[in-house]
Amino acid sequence: MRYEINRPRIGIGYRAAIDEWTKGNLVRFDVLEITVDHCISGGSRQRSAIFDLVGKIPLTAHGVGLSIGTDTPLDLAYLDKVAEVVEHLKAPAYSEHLAFTGIPGRQLGNLLPLPKTEAIADSIIAKVRTVQARVSVPFLLENIAYMFEWPDSDMSDAEFASLICRETGAGWLLDLENLHLNAFNHGVDPYEFIDALPAGVVKEVHVAGGAALRQVQVKPPHGHERLFVADTHSHPVPDAVLDLLEHALRRQRPAAIILERDEKLDAIDEILNDLARIRLRVETQRSEDARGQGFI
Repeated sequence: MRYEINRPRIGIGYRAAIDEWTKGNLVRFDVLEITVDHCISGGSRQRSAIFDLVGKIPLTAHGVGLSIGTDTPLDLAYLDKVAEVVEHLKAPAYSEHLAFTGIPGRQLGNLLPLPKTEAIADSIIAKVRTVQARVSVPFLLENIAYMFEWPDSDMSDAEFASLICRETGAGWLLDLENLHLNAFNHGVDPYEFIDALPAGVVKEVHVAGGAALRQVQVKPPHGHERLFVADTHSHPVPDAVLDLLEHALRRQRPAAIILERDEKLDAIDEILNDLARIRLRVETQRSEDARGQGFI
């Protein structure tokens, strides 16, 4: 899988719960996304099942355990394990969330946002360079869906992302469902975020469906309550997310588009229908590009 290809590879995130079905239907996918932490901390059976895919289909590597935003040095032993897994998978890239998941001595169990300031950006830039020095493939950062914003942030999401990518040469994993959720929950303009990213910086894309509406208290203990949409990866991809995909493809040429699904994995027809809908949007945008270049 190379980044200069014109047509992105389209596939799903590998999930052990549908391992047998996935392996029996590899012809339906161009690529699978592997969570490296399942290879590092999963059991031998899970590692074996994942490594059995090597050579049968292109694989790309995604992580959840780096916590690049925690205010401590990166765990170099963990990074070296990531590097080993990425090499074993023959993955062309390794992606992680621009977030933190723990503080010293405690795991928090959520992807949490960073204050978007120059000082925090500088700390992330230094850590990205550490990752790049220890993992031999391109490193990508992913935008998250967040429940709150830090009051001392003085940059937009796109300004923060662009600064880090510009200074390090890191790529971007554009999660369109997360953008869609942030638009609902915080009034973020997802199109503005996409337009502000440097052309060509997006190397991979995530799409998913999150539909759990929850009542949350905005400013406990006396704030009002409002609906909050959670990132559940449990429902079909909304049309609004596919609209964002088409828009992103006007300026970006990702190597891979990954459908994330973590719940209701028995809804195989929904998964296959989502893949077909993604392919249709990709071909629609390719046709628009061809018309614009005078080929049609």
